[in-house]
Amino acid sequence: MKLIVIRNTEAPSNVKYIVGGRCEEDLTTKGIEQAEELREQLRKYNYDVMISSPVKRAYQTAEIVNYKKIPIIIDERITERNPGKMLLKDRNLVNKSKWNSLEELVTYEGAETLLALINRTGSLIKELKEKYNEKTVVIVTHNSISRAIWMINNNKEINGNANNSIEEINAYYHNSNTIQIYENY
Repeated sequence: MKLIVIRNTEAPSNVKYIVGGRCEEDLTTKGIEQAEELREQLRKYNYDVMISSPVKRAYQTAEIVNYKKIPIIIDERITERNPGKMLLKDRNLVNKSKWNSLEELVTYEGAETLLALINRTGSLIKELKEKYNEKTVVIVTHNSISRAIWMINNNKEINGNANNSIEEINAYYHNSNTIQIYENY
């Protein structure tokens, strides 16, 4: 399976640098333009399936990039991470070491743990591999899910041991104007 991952394009929470979480917000004018640019990048690929997060900014991005106009499948497993008490807070207030820790057994500020996010994303990836083994699949989602897919693809330990440092996890950032390609996933 070839996997193409697209992050939702710009929304007001991005502009304000706040934790948008699962709040329903339209794309900004710039976000619409970014999605139109991504559509042109995506034209290089003949995809068979498109799956989107149900969160409005991701689904709007999917509608714009979907040059083939195939049905878009909604999957809750690629919904943005639940940020708990950090919802709509300044991103600079987030303790990234705790937010991105795989060792945390308790949620940070009531947020969904990174491990829970990776597990739900991993269940979708496993299902996609079985169902669409010889296909090209586009996922339109959020930075947190993109990070989880990156960790799964790079065989990062999921139990907090060995292969991933908090610095490495914090450093991974999926820009909203790029497409991530995973060949032979």
